[in-house]
Amino acid sequence: MGSFVEGSIEETVMLDLKYPSVSERYFTKYYFIPKERKRIENCNILINDEDQDSSAENSNNETDSNVIIEEKGLHRHQSGSLKLGEEQVSSSPDSSGHTCVMVHTNKLCLITLSHHHPVLAEKKEITEVSYSVGKFNRLENQVSGKGKRGAQLMGLQSSVCIITCSDGTRYNILAGVQGKLVEVNERLLTQPQLVSSHPNAEGYLAVILPPLRNGDFMRSKLLTEDQYEQLNVQHLKDKVN
Repeated sequence: MGSFVEGSIEETVMLDLKYPSVSERYFTKYYFIPKERKRIENCNILINDEDQDSSAENSNNETDSNVIIEEKGLHRHQSGSLKLGEEQVSSSPDSSGHTCVMVHTNKLCLITLSHHHPVLAEKKEITEVSYSVGKFNRLENQVSGKGKRGAQLMGLQSSVCIITCSDGTRYNILAGVQGKLVEVNERLLTQPQLVSSHPNAEGYLAVILPPLRNGDFMRSKLLTEDQYEQLNVQHLKDKVN
């Protein structure tokens, strides 16, 4: 008979315990940086946002005038409260934070906060998540059928929700992706801290279905994880210098 090795299996067998999470197995993370913010970080002259977003929306036959109206209204608001080389100074919610777009294998997109967003990076206490954004109330979104008929249409810089923190700061969270609003996370109305504790799971903000035939275009507007981290590393180096 072979020799018997004493001890638990964990002590006698080399186990690879670094299993990928569900989100890692089924979702690919991309990141959206509002163009005004990207201009500040890179110190570059910004190409007109309205022209870029409008042309993108016009390339999508499923998009109607509601998105264009909403997008242009947001651009006017932001351009009126931000100057080149300056941080946004306004009583309105801060729209400069970065959005994480988690793309599922079936193309559905979970919208959440980037780990570099001030709410997460500074470990702020969230007191409220509101889906009432200007003229739009995301809670009134009504969807039916496989085609998601009746869904509110979202543009890259459409507001998803407003996050309020205990220190009085407020953040306007942008969609970062075009498509139909499938659902919002109503659980956050009573448990807003889920955004901080489980941003890639129970703390997601919304689900958006992009035009399936336009997937490549959608990703061209976003940064991959590697690109995003490289940008942030460069930004930190620039601040030090």
